[in-house]
Amino acid sequence: MRLIGITDQHRAKVATRERPFRLSEFLVVEEEAAPVLVEVVATQAVNPLLPDTGRGPGLIDEATLGTLQALGYNPQGETFYLAEVRATAELSCPLSVGARVRPASFADVRELLLPRETANAALLGVVRGTEGYALPPELQNRVFRYFPEEDCARPAEGVPFFLAWPELSRYPHIGIFGGSGSGKSFALRVLVEELIAQGLPAVVFDPHFELSFEQALALEPVFMERTAALSGRWRIFTLGRNVSVRFEDLTVGDLVTLFRAVMDGWTEQMEHCARLLWRQGDSAETYRRRLWLLADTLAQRNRYERAVEALERGEDPAARFFPEDPARQEEFREKLNVYRDYRDSGIAEATAHAVLRRLNYLLQGNLVGSQGTEVIEEALKQGQTCIVRGDARNLCVFATYAIRKLFGLRRRYRDNLQYGDGRSVPYFPPFFLVTDEAHVLAPKPKGEKDFAPARAVIREIAQEGRKYGVFLILATQRPALLDDTVNAQLNTKIILRTVRAQDLDTISRETDLGPHEVARLPYLSSGNAFVSSAILGRTVPVAVRASWTRSPHAEDPFAEWRRHLSACGEDLWPAVRAFLDANRGYLTEVDFAACLNHCQQSLNRRVTEAELRGALERWAADGRLEARPNRAFGGMRYVLRG
Repeated sequence: MRLIGITDQHRAKVATRERPFRLSEFLVVEEEAAPVLVEVVATQAVNPLLPDTGRGPGLIDEATLGTLQALGYNPQGETFYLAEVRATAELSCPLSVGARVRPASFADVRELLLPRETANAALLGVVRGTEGYALPPELQNRVFRYFPEEDCARPAEGVPFFLAWPELSRYPHIGIFGGSGSGKSFALRVLVEELIAQGLPAVVFDPHFELSFEQALALEPVFMERTAALSGRWRIFTLGRNVSVRFEDLTVGDLVTLFRAVMDGWTEQMEHCARLLWRQGDSAETYRRRLWLLADTLAQRNRYERAVEALERGEDPAARFFPEDPARQEEFREKLNVYRDYRDSGIAEATAHAVLRRLNYLLQGNLVGSQGTEVIEEALKQGQTCIVRGDARNLCVFATYAIRKLFGLRRRYRDNLQYGDGRSVPYFPPFFLVTDEAHVLAPKPKGEKDFAPARAVIREIAQEGRKYGVFLILATQRPALLDDTVNAQLNTKIILRTVRAQDLDTISRETDLGPHEVARLPYLSSGNAFVSSAILGRTVPVAVRASWTRSPHAEDPFAEWRRHLSACGEDLWPAVRAFLDANRGYLTEVDFAACLNHCQQSLNRRVTEAELRGALERWAADGRLEARPNRAFGGMRYVLRG
């Protein structure tokens, strides 16, 4: 192998007759000063005897090929293999033309590809292009690849790829980009498994209800052991069931944040109304009643103005309006007191109703309850991963509140250590914030119709989270729709197959992927990725490992349907068998209604005619019954075998 053509301090071309080059493989250029490690970024095969004339298929006919062979040429043996290579480190001089090149060994790439310590690093997969290396025993059989068509996993060849968690304090935040079917959810599961395995606190928002870790991906012992090791280190919280917003714990700022997140169209007048009516220690019902009373009185402003004037004259307007109804008098006095308190506050009826609508949404969507977020806070302090599930819209509203609250607890603790006045602030741990569909929480601004209540706190964590120990892991199918400020702060990007031109343009601008890598993105196999990381200082092609666990939605839905069909009506068999025994061992069309009633009485449930007929046909097919045409009464005659 030799360097040929024009070289510079970054790129060169290598030529050989020995073998084709593999994409992403490493080579060593034997420079006089010191060997230089390079990576193959593009490959070609060239045969000067079989030129590409640009005329489509059939570039050379059999007669021409025979003439060349008669002249003593060996067309197959004249093929040259070319590779475009890129230096893995910055050089000050161009590579030497004509320098010898050899394949790299594991010793040549170890320092480049492996962190100093792997114990505190996340094992994400193997580096593509390193399949032929002889690895030390401690690195062998660490990574598996899953083959769904065979439902089995096999050890993957190559150097394991680790992402060092401690380096996030210098280069924070991780992004996972990939289109549908690219393996994005698989890669996200692998990262969350690594967080769980190492006991790193994390909050995961799971709008798809797929991040659970109790079922092993395969039945091999290593998968069963790893799945068992994750047990007890993660918890699932369902919005409205065991986690919610406790209204009594809210500050007025929290309340405004929630109202802003519920619906778009939030105005300064609404914020003024929400803040003015809020009182420390309010419950949701007392605040709602005060808001409802104000909205109702503003709708009848003239009536209540006259009542205020009468009250100032010493009269009792409630007794005059409702002389024989003490309950109505008490309600009117309550409304009148609220109206007097807020009559000059500048709140319009429409504004009060708009705030009331937002409060009703929080209450009816089970976002407000008695549980609060204390269970999440305690789980984080124990080093657990908290998976929060719920309806996508409600989850977005809750995430806006919960992220701000949890980040505030961590920031308050860290700030007190540096700038505190000696007062004790409870410890709150560093944590990861993980979410899929990140472009929904932190989208790009959209002008006048922009509505993204969580974007501000996500931006704040992206910019300030490093010094507080709060880190983002954001997954999205549409990186082009993710907020530019957030995108720029993701120092590690795991990029899987991406097809849309808009997303490819964003990836090209936001990462160090070259034109060759960007051109390969639409054709990557599921699970193959480029990891562009400031931690590594370069882009690494990676095959993401098989996760230890499987998603509850991983089953083939058509296999589920076929299994349902095969089992449908099986609970009818004991009842049908008893009916056949009592009916001399056969069932005809005349007996069908009686058999149907017998099944319903035996099972104490409704049995349809289609269900029973389908079960009889299935039992005839599997040999439990014999089906014969019934000439006397029509239909089929089912006879019990043996």
